[in-house]
Amino acid sequence: MLSKIEFDIINMLYENDKLTEKELAIKLYKDVEKIKVAKKKLSDKGYLIDSRVSITGEKILKEHEIENAIILAAGMSTRFVPLSFEKPKGLLKVKGQVLIERQILQLREKGIDEIIIVVGYMKEQFKYLIDKFGVILIETKEYEKKNNHSSIYAARKYLKNSIITSSDLYFKENIFQKYAYDAYYTAVYKRGKTAERGIILDEDDRILNTMYGDRCYDIWVTLGYAFFNQRFSNNLIKILDAIYDLPETYNKFWADIQDENLKELYMYAKLCDENVIYEFDSLEELRKFDKKYLVNSESNIMRQVCYMLGAREDEIIDIESLRKIKKTLFRFKFRDCFYICDVAENDNYKISYEGYVYYLCRDIKKKFVRLYKIDKSIKVMGKNDYNIKKDLKQVYEYSKEFIDYHKRALPLCAAENVISKFVNLPLTYGFQERYIMNNTYSFNMEDNFIGCEKLFPFYQKISEICSIMFGARYTDARPFSGMNCIDMIVKTVCKPGDKIMILGKEHGGHASVKPVVERLGLKTFIAPFSVKNLDLKYEELNDMVKREKIQYILLAPSDIIKAFDLEKIDTSSCVLMWDCSQLLGLIAAKLCKNPLDNMDNVIMFAGTHKTFPGPASGLIMTNEKYLHDRMETQINPKYLRHSQMHQKISLLFALIEFEMYGVDYMAHMVHCSNYLGEKLQEAGYDIARVNGQISYTHQIFIRCDENLMNTIYDNAYRCEVTLNKKVKELFNGYGIRIGTQEIARYNWDDNALDIVAKIVKLLSQKNIDIDRVLKLKNKLPEKKLSYTFLDKEINDFWELERY
Repeated sequence: MLSKIEFDIINMLYENDKLTEKELAIKLYKDVEKIKVAKKKLSDKGYLIDSRVSITGEKILKEHEIENAIILAAGMSTRFVPLSFEKPKGLLKVKGQVLIERQILQLREKGIDEIIIVVGYMKEQFKYLIDKFGVILIETKEYEKKNNHSSIYAARKYLKNSIITSSDLYFKENIFQKYAYDAYYTAVYKRGKTAERGIILDEDDRILNTMYGDRCYDIWVTLGYAFFNQRFSNNLIKILDAIYDLPETYNKFWADIQDENLKELYMYAKLCDENVIYEFDSLEELRKFDKKYLVNSESNIMRQVCYMLGAREDEIIDIESLRKIKKTLFRFKFRDCFYICDVAENDNYKISYEGYVYYLCRDIKKKFVRLYKIDKSIKVMGKNDYNIKKDLKQVYEYSKEFIDYHKRALPLCAAENVISKFVNLPLTYGFQERYIMNNTYSFNMEDNFIGCEKLFPFYQKISEICSIMFGARYTDARPFSGMNCIDMIVKTVCKPGDKIMILGKEHGGHASVKPVVERLGLKTFIAPFSVKNLDLKYEELNDMVKREKIQYILLAPSDIIKAFDLEKIDTSSCVLMWDCSQLLGLIAAKLCKNPLDNMDNVIMFAGTHKTFPGPASGLIMTNEKYLHDRMETQINPKYLRHSQMHQKISLLFALIEFEMYGVDYMAHMVHCSNYLGEKLQEAGYDIARVNGQISYTHQIFIRCDENLMNTIYDNAYRCEVTLNKKVKELFNGYGIRIGTQEIARYNWDDNALDIVAKIVKLLSQKNIDIDRVLKLKNKLPEKKLSYTFLDKEINDFWELERY
């Protein structure tokens, strides 16, 4: 009798006798030493000859042959609205292949010819598969009330040594097999908290227990397909015969019934890489995997909705089924507004949901697609622009509750920015003294202070605007600064002993990151970097992450003239924490790539006072619910008691201002960097370039020796010119960093930049003529802020000081 590991080894070697012991260990998630011991036993027993399966070994395999496959395809997939109203999910085309057809081909590739498909919802659409693949269709009429155990029961006469899979799964690799030791369920490892079904395994990967809820944290979970051997099939049919018609059995999955009868229905886990098995619960999840669904889902309903709103498909987001209210309803977000859509004919002019009333939109001419919005007078034909006046009015109403005076000095160093009179407003109203616990998504009065409900709308508005500006599904504005963001994220997302890769200080990384993460008990690795290219070595980085099993990558560039190509980083097995403090304004203006657009497992955060002209505050954004959940209820009040509300509301004002003026401001800022850099190079300075360009950001790198660096810095101090000196490999040893974000905010033209270049040139002289520098400075234009609202637009806010 072979052990489980011995069987798995000959099964794998039968398919590929070139596999090394190390490769077998990786595929089976076992130690190499265990593989070596098992292989020796197999050789001693005559099942292997020089790593090839012998005739005796083949005979053993064929005693465990899988006889057929049953594909479950009866459900409606109600969460997959609106596509599920028109087509069963298993018939969607993903990466160029119909989901169910891809699985049929993979099964056939493994020699499994008898394939049974259990249908129900839109069963007629599956009939073509009979002629195309010779499959057997059987129907269950009870799926809607009895869930997927009714599909198993409908196929009971076919149950033997059977693979059980779902039509809507996508296996990146063919993980089906022709032979199996015993019943099993494919499983993947989920880091963090998960809503999936967790499993506890013994050393042979036999499932000892299953669970849901809070205990499902950093755990193997069942996901993908299952294999029922004859023993399992017989026992399951016997149990279903006894309980099938009981009311308490309704709505159960077959896995629920297994959980209740694990002694008779035990099985093993087939451990798989998480990046091989894909199960799409919603259109939003499919969009991340197949970008085609962002622009064209081939859905008539989506096409009609887009026509009514003058929208592109990728602007229809946050889609969710409202099946608990009515099966034909779904909700979505377009720009800053939520809509409800009903795909069935009705006479309703309003729908109530979560305390809001959605009214039927006017000018709707499509008979079976009716849109509802929280506004009686909405007109949906044509394209809506961002409504600045509406936001100003809302913020004004929020601000009536809090008035006091507070002013902050404006910094002049290159890493900071100036904020406008408009953004300064909330710093004077008395928000600083007030308390609110929790964030937008976890707010409740029970754990809060009376009066905090007046602050809560500001948090909501920040999240709403960040959704528009950055495409962020979850926003957290509670941290005090960019560095505080790092502290909060690492404390809540990571745990002591985890491995984290960081950007080295020598390569422009923030100097505080390493001591902070090491203080919190994380093991650090330095990201591979090319000083020549001023960029990461992406292939080496990805290899190191995989080889060292690094769970997190934290990139916090302080010195950067070109953003990293983050999409080259493989985040399938790790989380990327991206500190975009230096680039936040550029990302908001769409002049720099946003990793939230196309990448998974990303937390983007920033200090909000550099290229983005806001207060010294912090902002965390992610599109991953599991990461959001880790941070949401821990940051405050666990690690942060008072969130400095005056900064948060000032940030909100800055977001609104930037939405109006940010694109022009950022474009001028980058122009200033390149124009000034060219002038400094003409003056004799060694100016760094990347891809032939001086800068894609607000920063300019001057490379020089130590003496010249100190001369420039000392003269700058004496002449009241703010800049930074750098002792880093990134600057070939020594250098000066200049930032143009503030002079761009004053909208200085090229003539002014010519004067700035002359001043910086003079700073290199050992015996500098300070009077000459001062005369040049006096020729500079007035420091008058541009790219902000006019005084007449904010007079109403100033009047609040009278209260």
